[in-house]
Amino acid sequence: MMGFIPMQKKKVVVTGFGPFRGFEDENPSSVVIDELKKTGIDDVDLELHKITVAYEDVSKKVPELWNEHQPDLVIHLGVHPVSKTIKFEQQAFSDGYCSNDVNGCTPEGNRTTCSSQEEVLKSCIDCDQLVINVTERCGLDGEKKYGGLIVKKSEDPGRYLCGYSYFLSLHEDCSKSLFIHVPAFEGECTKEAVAEVIRETIKSILGFC
Repeated sequence: MMGFIPMQKKKVVVTGFGPFRGFEDENPSSVVIDELKKTGIDDVDLELHKITVAYEDVSKKVPELWNEHQPDLVIHLGVHPVSKTIKFEQQAFSDGYCSNDVNGCTPEGNRTTCSSQEEVLKSCIDCDQLVINVTERCGLDGEKKYGGLIVKKSEDPGRYLCGYSYFLSLHEDCSKSLFIHVPAFEGECTKEAVAEVIRETIKSILGFC
């Protein structure tokens, strides 16, 4: 008689960023990491990491996470200034990284350190469909639910550490990479609410009911 073989959990790496200009005390992306650590996700082996807002650290850490964990999915989280809006970033850029990081540095040639010759890399994850799926899963109405929190697609993650880290992961595997921008918390758009949407986003990408 054959024994029962349990389903292997999906390995998902999620990163957030530490403090930087405008968010010196607390970066909401790191707070979401803390919330995910509290509750986890059923049938998912979560690897949660916080990365310093520094080009050198990101250049080392992102490839290390891919090599060490061989993940089924990598989600990078960062904060952006648009209130009550979570953005799924469809693509990232290879150059234009002219803004100083927390150490006062920029990358050599203002370019990412990976070997890609492409100027733009796109995620194979369909962000248009993901918006539809997550809006439905979470019942986001743009008005009452979670204080009017919505999700939307974006095609410009910026030319700072957010876009920089995303390009590195897209170079590793564009079918398993996504960057998500999260807003600052306000009113009913709480850290718990944002973390719940991120959990449902991960489950949607993985095809979990």
